[in-house]
Amino acid sequence: MRSRQRMRRAGAQAVALLVLTSGCGVWGPEGGPGGSGAAGLDSSGRNAPQPVEASVSPDGVQRIEITLTDELAVVPSLVRARPGVIEFTFRNDGVTPHSVTVDAGAPTTTVPPSVDGAAGTGNLNGGQAGTVRVTVTASGRYPYPCRYHLTTGMRGVLEVSGPPLALPTTPTPGAGR
Repeated sequence: MRSRQRMRRAGAQAVALLVLTSGCGVWGPEGGPGGSGAAGLDSSGRNAPQPVEASVSPDGVQRIEITLTDELAVVPSLVRARPGVIEFTFRNDGVTPHSVTVDAGAPTTTVPPSVDGAAGTGNLNGGQAGTVRVTVTASGRYPYPCRYHLTTGMRGVLEVSGPPLALPTTPTPGAGR
């Protein structure tokens, strides 16, 4: 009798183990019904971030709003812009504190002041926002990591390429008379 109970228990455990471990093998990299498929993966097998273009304001400043989350994510994590002045507004949507730096050359303005030579937000508690303005003169990829959560991979990238933006000209007083 004991032997039969052991066999049933072992069989039930084997079935449970099979069910628990087979999900990934059944669905594969696409993630099952409604999954994004392997097409959305980068070369390392992770989901590739969707780039977001910084918007150009009438004053010639490129602006982008970045959300910082309790899941230790930076959204968007890939921003595209052209050489020139770029202004980031970082908003902490959670309760976990964050501190973001933008290492993209010399900061023009940063509120609060820069952190260790890079333009940074300083500590942002839940619900707070910080603005960082940088001037980028060369094409390249510039990181904007959270200093507190760098080891978790919480970072974004500013991708700068193309010709510099032409700054709007202000009319000279008395011109055109």
